[in-house]
Amino acid sequence: MHKPQHLVKAHTLKKEAKTNTASHSESVGNEFHIQITHSATGFGYQIYEAKKLVIDQATIPGRPGLAGFQNEEEARKVAELVKFKLEQQVFPPSVSEAELKNLNIH
Repeated sequence: MHKPQHLVKAHTLKKEAKTNTASHSESVGNEFHIQITHSATGFGYQIYEAKKLVIDQATIPGRPGLAGFQNEEEARKVAELVKFKLEQQVFPPSVSEAELKNLNIH
């Protein structure tokens, strides 16, 4: 399956990033970084600009209810997409159902 260009770019940048496995955060050489979170309802993510929290997403965006992602990988895929939108100055960096399906988020 062919990855969308923004995911290929994110994957390439991720390889160059230093990973802090204790907090599951990543910094990819720019102002935005991701931290994966976990709660009783599932996984979520936070996106920081420098040290300022700009997005705290505990649920699957664009879907009703309070369910989080099933696993860390799903949360990270969507967080990478939102981070890419922030880097491209797409505001709001919303996520559509089609984008969730494209990322295989169930």
